[in-house]
Amino acid sequence: MIFAQHGPAWKPKLERFFSNHLIDGVIWDPREERVERIKEIRSNNDNYSSVENIIDLKVYYKQFPSSLPKRLSELDYFPENDIDRAFLRNTENLETLVEKSIAFQIDFDVDVIMAPSFYLYSFNDRIVDKLLDTWEIFYEQLEEKEVDKGKFVSIIFNETALENKSYIADFLDDFSDIAQKFDGIYITIDREKNNNHRHDFNPNRLNGMLQLIYDLKNLGLRVVIGYSGIESIMYFAVGADAIGTGWFYSLRNFNKEQKGLEPVESMGRQKRRYTSMRMLFELAIEEEILSIPGYLKEELYGKILTGCELDAKILEGNIEDISFNEIYEQYFESLKQVVDAITEKDSIEEK
Repeated sequence: MIFAQHGPAWKPKLERFFSNHLIDGVIWDPREERVERIKEIRSNNDNYSSVENIIDLKVYYKQFPSSLPKRLSELDYFPENDIDRAFLRNTENLETLVEKSIAFQIDFDVDVIMAPSFYLYSFNDRIVDKLLDTWEIFYEQLEEKEVDKGKFVSIIFNETALENKSYIADFLDDFSDIAQKFDGIYITIDREKNNNHRHDFNPNRLNGMLQLIYDLKNLGLRVVIGYSGIESIMYFAVGADAIGTGWFYSLRNFNKEQKGLEPVESMGRQKRRYTSMRMLFELAIEEEILSIPGYLKEELYGKILTGCELDAKILEGNIEDISFNEIYEQYFESLKQVVDAITEKDSIEEK
């Protein structure tokens, strides 16, 4: 399953994805848009009720005193105080956070109720114990309220946490005691920004991520990974059920600077890119495709193009005739081709 990761200028893009059957759900971001507007648009369009709706609560913004929470501050569930040691030591704070988060999601009419998540630099952080306590409170409150919806826990961690397999094993051992109470887990990885390649992923960390997904599946959970790019095809290959991705690169790669957890640097100018799943690469159309010499085009285009609707315009060769909305749609179309081929297989070996 492919979920659209909600982001700026979302309405026309989601409508295009719906009309071309490119997404299976939406992961909403209440930081980016007024909840009232989302509700209004959803109520007037049946497409939203035909796919799965999840909301990313993002309470972890309160762990970063200099963060930019934007519209989160307007919402009742979002804590007024920073989430620090004093906040976490008070069980009543955790109970109130969970209670308000559940009420907000029920009112928002999601298909899956998500537990609040805390940011981890390591799976050995002290906050892990409080995260597990929060998930227990979450389960107990859902049972008391007799909420008949999917129950998901949620976690966000720095990608360096994937390097320590021992800490991950300890976390999974602790989590396994309560994992059967939940239906799934939503994961966000805070990716480092110092990569020159758009999809560079340290091999050891990627290996740790694939192992983590596999182990979580063996606990009987649905696994959804947010803010993913083309590396997500490997997540599906080891058993992930769904990923969240988007039209802008910042919706395919989460990092603290882009997402306002820490001060942001200026961003570069956006380029029109073609997502080639044959090459596992996003190529700048003007600089890397249309610049191919005429005598090599037949050979190299056959190794680049993946049979998407946009291919006809690529072959015509006029960059000005290609809109950014067509670029975004081609990314989803190309990704879906491979995801469908993987997910139709039953076993990990076949995938």
